[in-house]
Amino acid sequence: MEKQTSRLEAFSDGIFAVAITLLALEIGIKEYEGASNSNLWQKILESWPEYFSYFNSFATVLLIWMGHNKIFKHLRAANHWVILLNGLVLLFVALFPFPTKTVGNFIGTDAENTAVAFYAGYTGCITITMLMLNIYILKNKKLLLTPMKSIPWLKGMIKGQVIGIFSYGIITLIAFYFSKIALLMTFLMWVFWAIATKDKEDDGIPS
Repeated sequence: MEKQTSRLEAFSDGIFAVAITLLALEIGIKEYEGASNSNLWQKILESWPEYFSYFNSFATVLLIWMGHNKIFKHLRAANHWVILLNGLVLLFVALFPFPTKTVGNFIGTDAENTAVAFYAGYTGCITITMLMLNIYILKNKKLLLTPMKSIPWLKGMIKGQVIGIFSYGIITLIAFYFSKIALLMTFLMWVFWAIATKDKEDDGIPS
């Protein structure tokens, strides 16, 4: 069967690209009085929270895109509700630079706990939107290219997303008490998502 999702995939890829670009644009050191070679190096080193939040968010967006790409690889067509649910995913992805900038600006301050909790909670919200999209697709098997192959993968993806949402919820709560530990846990979620989004075809194994 011929795929009919190319326009939606192209639009989605564009939004992901914009989100990643905006993450990078948030990094920088504004011009300041008394700038010199030595104190500029100090300013660069002092900006490490921004670098950390950028790399953390870049990896997160990359893995979200990987999962999104694989979802659409299984789709034959997208109806009204798939388009709307996909738009909801993109809405949250496009705004991801906001919690990223927030956590980058407030690491090391008295507001660190709230910033990290907001960041982890927001990432969990993105996962919820992906879960909603997957559940709808699973309930509408006629939209799939090869249901026999796609349904087991979708079920595995949904299971991973439920675990991810629960994990981000726990991380959000931890952030109010141990912000550094919570921030490290968001970093370690990369490993989880790298495994959760894996498809048998990634190893060239026929399904």
